[in-house]
Amino acid sequence: MLKEKIKGLIANCGEKEMLSKIKKQLRRRKPNLILIHSFPTNSILLHGLKEYLSDFFSVFFIDLPGFHKNSPPFKGEITIKKFSDYLDERIANLDLEEYIIGGVSFGFLVINNAKLDKRCRAILAMEPFVNVNCLSISYWKQKKYVVIALLLKLIHFLGVENIIWKSKYFNEYLQKESDYPKKRVDIIIDNFDSRTFFAVTNLLLSYNKKPKFHNLPHFLIGNFSDKTINFDAVVDIFADNLRELHIASEPIDHYPKNLTKSYFKTRIPNEHVFRMIECMRGGKRFKI
Repeated sequence: MLKEKIKGLIANCGEKEMLSKIKKQLRRRKPNLILIHSFPTNSILLHGLKEYLSDFFSVFFIDLPGFHKNSPPFKGEITIKKFSDYLDERIANLDLEEYIIGGVSFGFLVINNAKLDKRCRAILAMEPFVNVNCLSISYWKQKKYVVIALLLKLIHFLGVENIIWKSKYFNEYLQKESDYPKKRVDIIIDNFDSRTFFAVTNLLLSYNKKPKFHNLPHFLIGNFSDKTINFDAVVDIFADNLRELHIASEPIDHYPKNLTKSYFKTRIPNEHVFRMIECMRGGKRFKI
């Protein structure tokens, strides 16, 4: 029933007049979008997404510590709070009158735990990771993740993250497990901090906190057929906790092999972006 309602909302909010108005506004001034990557990606891997969204926004891509050579890893314990505090600091240093903030999967988790200042007008959540309970995984895969979590703790205890990270066998394992092309795995190996990679993997596999949402309009993009995130469960959580929610269901992959601008253009149609901008600028609102 909820899916039909969502489709109805999406179908009814695409008047040609509104789309024409947004196109004219974009020619004059683009809204600011702060974008936070997923795990395990960064601004290099998601360049195609940034390139596509730059057609509509002035995009400020923030690489979290340990995910890019230019963003040194944290010292000491690695926590979600540290990532969120770092995000707040980076935003505070941006000279922006107002902004929209968007997070992909893990990026949304970091945003949702950040304070965010009063300049933030809305939140874009793409295939958001809320907690481990929203993962779409089988019973045996759950057991596999428990074993992996234990191994990660052992790796951290022994302090051998970097040795494993640089090994040929781990590179091959990462290619097989992720089904990523070798070139993408090489970018991950070359740019990521090994300790951060293993720590965040463990954080995500054990994160079960109930989310506390910001009192802002949320624009949710996901796939009801996603094999990683249970989008039905995500929609239910968002709908139960938000006063204003806009949902777009598209066949976007959680770990897409194609990261080009053209891929994201087919998965996040222009019309969705125009509607999002209009809603976030205080125009026509749609609620569930």
